[in-house]
Amino acid sequence: MSAVQRIEKVDIDKALKVLDAFGGNALAALRSVIADAEFLYDQLETASFYLSGGIARGWKPSFERDG
Repeated sequence: MSAVQRIEKVDIDKALKVLDAFGGNALAALRSVIADAEFLYDQLETASFYLSGGIARGWKPSFERDG
């Protein structure tokens, strides 16, 4: 099994777990994932305001996902 196949299998397994948590209701699952993403984005934005450059040693958060 290649690395790409392993990643795809893990992603599918996670997606199935989310759907199972919502009883197969894809719309409710999607709404929850979107709400979680928005919450985490806000948390990252807040942390970036309070985190000094010295603590992070020059690291700056990325607000956009690569790829």
